[in-house]
Amino acid sequence: MAIGTRLPTMPRKISVRVGSAGVIVEGNKILLVKFENENGSHYQIPGGGHQEGETLRQTATREIKEETDADVEVGRLLVVAEAAPSEVNNVYGSTHYLKLFFECKLKPGSVPKLPEKPDPNQVAVEWIQMNRLADTLVIPDIGDVLDKALTNGETTYFEDNGVAARELNQT
Repeated sequence: MAIGTRLPTMPRKISVRVGSAGVIVEGNKILLVKFENENGSHYQIPGGGHQEGETLRQTATREIKEETDADVEVGRLLVVAEAAPSEVNNVYGSTHYLKLFFECKLKPGSVPKLPEKPDPNQVAVEWIQMNRLADTLVIPDIGDVLDKALTNGETTYFEDNGVAARELNQT
């Protein structure tokens, strides 16, 4: 093959899905996105999958806008969450995931709300008391880890065991 000749591109299977999320805390409340499906209700921290050409901070900004219609400033990295399919009985599917949770602040005048075109099964954007996180079905279940990261100022690694997702699937 001649130098400079490009090899044909082959579709490749993604071995690790990378995403970002934004932790928005005001006072003693955290902003969560509520979803409902055939298994019931659950919450997630606004965020989603990385797209080619973005930084992970840009991913967080875009996903927060898409899910909450809010504009944010992305701050420090709080939590790195990981789940390997074999370790969580494929509760999230067959792709390994890695999600970075960033501390975010609402820009002045930005008011979170359900977007005009929400994600499938997304029904609300809600402020939840931080002390209620342990009693709220949040996927992944990073309430304790998140509280520690916010309190001690250190980035924390979290290996998601899939318990919260399995709890939803069993209802």
